[in-house]
Amino acid sequence: MNKLSKVTEAVRCHANGAWLLALLTGAPGSLGAALITPTDLDGLALGAMIAGPVGPEVETTFVDTTGNGIGDLSSSVSCPSGFASCVPSTNPPGALYTYQHAITPGIDLPNDPPFPSPSTVLAFDGADRFSLGFPAAGFVGIAGYSFSDADSVLVAGTSIIIEYLPDNRLEWRLSPGAGWDTGETIRFFWQTTQPPSGPGGQYTLGSTMTGTAAGPQPIPIATVPSPATFGLLASGLLGMFGIYWRAPKPIKRTER
Repeated sequence: MNKLSKVTEAVRCHANGAWLLALLTGAPGSLGAALITPTDLDGLALGAMIAGPVGPEVETTFVDTTGNGIGDLSSSVSCPSGFASCVPSTNPPGALYTYQHAITPGIDLPNDPPFPSPSTVLAFDGADRFSLGFPAAGFVGIAGYSFSDADSVLVAGTSIIIEYLPDNRLEWRLSPGAGWDTGETIRFFWQTTQPPSGPGGQYTLGSTMTGTAAGPQPIPIATVPSPATFGLLASGLLGMFGIYWRAPKPIKRTER
């Protein structure tokens, strides 16, 4: 196991332990979720962005169940500092990818094709929740937001809680009365060892209204059966063969 794999495994163990602690102690937050200490996006040194089919940034809209827009989403995926270009197929194993999301409630900037722009965009004051609608495959335990963005638009004393949920999704939740209103942008991020498979991921913005938008989604990690699984399979096969070989042979009858 290389160093990066050990770090990733340690993060997973820490997350599992945090979920157990939350269950046993009633710690604040969603039931069974691991709290992630926020990291300041402003302090990250990042390299080049991945240039996908629609360019380095995916521009989409949060749309509610009636087809109205309730906010703008601009997403990108960056390689680490020092990468002049970010091409996953040529990157070394274990490269770290930073998924960034600039979210602005209540407005809709021009979208990339084929993502449509709703004809109606609703003002959205009091947004308080942003989440991934899919597992954060390869998540290394680092997530956060731009502290300067939050300081410039939110009410003083607002806290943003980041939770790694039992189903491996991530959620950012703002404390009540945060004041995240129409036209105010906050950038969020999270890091993973998995490059994007494309802009087929679903992201959610919510509070009194809820809408979903498309964005980059990491390639799932292929699951490999554990040694225990192989052991059960082998013992099962041996058992089947044992039954077969122990089966009584038919008695050959002779006519008189």
